[in-house]
Amino acid sequence: MKAWDIFYRNIFQNDFIIAKDKIVLAISGGMDSVCMLHMFWRLAKKVDIDFLVVNFNHDLRKESLKEANIVKSLALKFGVKCFLEKIAVREYSKTHFISIEAAGRELRYSNLEKIASEYGCNKIATAHNADDNAETVLMWLLRGTGNFIGIPQKRELKRNIAVIRPLLPVKRKLIEEYVKSHNLQFCVDKSNFSDIYTRNKIRLSLMPVFEKINPMFVEHIFALTCIQSRENAYLNEISIGFLNKCVKLKKDRILLDLTMFLQYNRAVQFRILKNILPRRKYNSYINFVMHKILSLDRTTFKLSSDWVFKMTPKRVCFVRSRNL
Repeated sequence: MKAWDIFYRNIFQNDFIIAKDKIVLAISGGMDSVCMLHMFWRLAKKVDIDFLVVNFNHDLRKESLKEANIVKSLALKFGVKCFLEKIAVREYSKTHFISIEAAGRELRYSNLEKIASEYGCNKIATAHNADDNAETVLMWLLRGTGNFIGIPQKRELKRNIAVIRPLLPVKRKLIEEYVKSHNLQFCVDKSNFSDIYTRNKIRLSLMPVFEKINPMFVEHIFALTCIQSRENAYLNEISIGFLNKCVKLKKDRILLDLTMFLQYNRAVQFRILKNILPRRKYNSYINFVMHKILSLDRTTFKLSSDWVFKMTPKRVCFVRSRNL
């Protein structure tokens, strides 16, 4: 099946797009996003939708200006509104003590949501593909998060706005074929070939090995994440109901009723802890806290620089250090 066929089937099978939708497209100028822009241009001829284009200049690479110009040119060619936004990623990274990648992601989504709200759009579309999804699953596996849901196909934001990823089932190879067949101009981000970042190491070193073992590896990962996503949503719904019964959230402390908690299924217990842990929600830390609870270990444990874990005969307590 070709890229367009998968894209078209996906958006209607999952109700990602309906008539009268107004959509913000996040277009970087790279191959994936240019492919998505062209597909939405084709889609708008079949379905009554409206969309606009947003490009973000992170001010980190010389190529950013060239990418912005390509996006502007394509938007002009397809007759859609285009906004070229500059975001101070490096400054935001320093002031918020987070990585450049995390800073860029936070700024992009906050600005996309702001633009969507300002122009009356109800959806934001990003161009993540099936390879991105597989890379994310492998990255989370290596970090020990215990999470196999991958990149969500749809995520609800505030103000009745949803983020959709209509290209998520489409492999990068199919996107390459689509872009070539339609002779679409795009930019290549040279930073994608640097092994500084974990994701790039996975993309450049691990992905080719797995695909050599099984050419259907990316498709199988996507199928797995779809199953896990459905089951995760169901278990989360159940767990939140139990959480509300046994957890009290206060300004500087989280209190867990031990007697009630120990009556729950182990899977529910794990999810409750993952939801309430104030820091370090990794699988290894959740298992460590669970072990202390089951062994009735009353010693105080420093969970992070500002949170500690301790137990009383009836309660599990997460307390900010300054309140001890």
